[in-house]
Amino acid sequence: MTEPDEPARADIEFVECDDCHALPHEAHSRVYLGRKVISHTEDCVTHAIEMINGEDGARRVSEQDKWAKRNFPPAHERLRAAADALPDRDTAAAPFAAALLQLAEAQASTTGFVVLHEWVDILDEHFPPEHPEPKPH
Repeated sequence: MTEPDEPARADIEFVECDDCHALPHEAHSRVYLGRKVISHTEDCVTHAIEMINGEDGARRVSEQDKWAKRNFPPAHERLRAAADALPDRDTAAAPFAAALLQLAEAQASTTGFVVLHEWVDILDEHFPPEHPEPKPH
């Protein structure tokens, strides 16, 4: 399903839109989904819906991110205060509380997500493995 302006590649599959039935052409919009490419005409309803849904999703993610950035610091403070108010640090819950506090602290110090190797470091500190595997450099 390729035309001369869209060279065929073995690793790319060109898929016809179920709505507009567009074939790859320089005048058509292209949507890349991994190794698949779907072409759409300018007036394709499916493509318009996909664009609206994508923009709406991006807006919602942006709003959630702003909300989380405002609300994480006070939630983190409440967690810290609750941990400080625990009566005895020598209970079975102590390593869980310490690990949770350290994970929250790690999250507070980053603008993204705490990466997996940091999770492992923190959990290993509070729940040491029986036979630790050496860390790669």
